[in-house]
Amino acid sequence: MKNLLNPYQKNSLRISLLMFEENLRRAQEWLDGREENGILYRRKLEISEENRKQATRAIVAALKIIEKVSRTFALEVELESASAILRGALTVNWENLMDTKAAKLKRYGRVHPELGGMLDEDIQELAEIALKLSAILGETQQEKP
Repeated sequence: MKNLLNPYQKNSLRISLLMFEENLRRAQEWLDGREENGILYRRKLEISEENRKQATRAIVAALKIIEKVSRTFALEVELESASAILRGALTVNWENLMDTKAAKLKRYGRVHPELGGMLDEDIQELAEIALKLSAILGETQQEKP
């Protein structure tokens, strides 16, 4: 079966299945009772017990099919660096934070004259922390043999 897909098709299939599997596993965590309580958010799945059971059965079935298709087409497991994923996300966080400084918020309307003095220093500090974390995680990646 290895010859049914060219390398680009195989990669496309792998990526689609990978993304679906990640979402299935995330959904299962929520179905298993995961809750998140942050400063700016609260997340909890509210679902009936019957729907929880149906969703869990569907997830199990989907994971079995993903496993079967992966074997059939010899899709390889790739080691993904958690630090690389975090570094990428932190870079996006840095960019988004920089876009919330007072001068950048003008694109959403008039900015109060005192906003920069109240906001920009904290935003700059958060952006620097995001870059620092990204650098730390990059060093962790490089230290691996």
